[in-house]
Amino acid sequence: MKEILKFSCLIFLYALSHSYLATCFAIDLKIKGYEERYIGLSLSFWGIGVIIGSSLHNLIRKKLNLISTILYGSLIQFIFSLVFLFDQNTFLVALMQFVMGVTSAINSLTLESYISSKFKKSSGFYISLFWSSAGFGAITGSLFIAINGINYLTYYIAVLFFLMHFIPIYVFRLSISKIAIENLSIKLSRNVLSKIKYLLICVILFGACDAGFSSLFPSYLLEENYSDKQIGGINFFAGAIALFFYPFMGKLVDNYNKTIIFNLFCFINLINLIILYSINDFYIYVICVAFYYYTIGTVFLITFNIVGKQLEGGVIVFGIAGHYISENIGSFLGPNLIGNIININMNYFFLVFILLYLLILLLFNFNQIKKGDIL
Repeated sequence: MKEILKFSCLIFLYALSHSYLATCFAIDLKIKGYEERYIGLSLSFWGIGVIIGSSLHNLIRKKLNLISTILYGSLIQFIFSLVFLFDQNTFLVALMQFVMGVTSAINSLTLESYISSKFKKSSGFYISLFWSSAGFGAITGSLFIAINGINYLTYYIAVLFFLMHFIPIYVFRLSISKIAIENLSIKLSRNVLSKIKYLLICVILFGACDAGFSSLFPSYLLEENYSDKQIGGINFFAGAIALFFYPFMGKLVDNYNKTIIFNLFCFINLINLIILYSINDFYIYVICVAFYYYTIGTVFLITFNIVGKQLEGGVIVFGIAGHYISENIGSFLGPNLIGNIININMNYFFLVFILLYLLILLLFNFNQIKKGDIL
């Protein structure tokens, strides 16, 4: 548990700085008059960065230990964050998203793989604790936006958050340096892919739903005449509600039928999206967006858990890497696809997610029926 707390400290600060900055970018670029397709494109470079970072993982690990890569990654992110004290445009946003994606992937992928391998019997519970810390960091960033809005202090606060990365790096430097690192094999295996290919397609689509929603929902709200502080408030309260209940889901996934849980949450979320499409109200948005975030976290936890339990031995590392890369293929495709669609008509925003969820349900259940899995 002590190890989880140390890792949670790191992931909290990563999520705080990254989520805060990405949301500020989404709001700021819209206020500056950029079209949704360009906002989506610039924010989508996070996914490209993660894919490249995951692929470079083994090469970096051969040169540096974990504490060194965390230190250098945080230093690079801090230096790039200083640029936004002077200017903000889609090119710089894309560059920053790419840099954060590469550096974060190298570290986060190692930590998630280590936790999943060491705590295999309770991986759902421990991974949910780990991700809850990331969620807490993300909603804390939204709280700052709700309080401060978008103004001259916005990017100074971002620089401060990146500086805070160095606190746990210094405090936990000795224990982190002793962590045994397992190389992540990205080599394709037909046998392994055949076991999880439909799950990975679902993960790609969920990555598109996650990144597309978080990147472009602020633009939708601005079109609906919500202020920057109100957008921060919706994200904060919705995230807080989802985060409060999320740790319980880890125990549920470890002990109950994953197929039933998956289908139940996806079906309810379809109804949830229809409500979001039909009703424009601050408090309805908070409740429905909270359930949307909770569903995304739940289905990622289930697919991550299924991959971990279906693949044995060293192959689990391939599966985790495949899951991570698939999620971020979706993170690249989602903001671009959805950004171009809502650039035609903003009213298509929630309709896109309804269609994506229907496709996910079909693919997931086709996979489960084909394999006869009751999990």
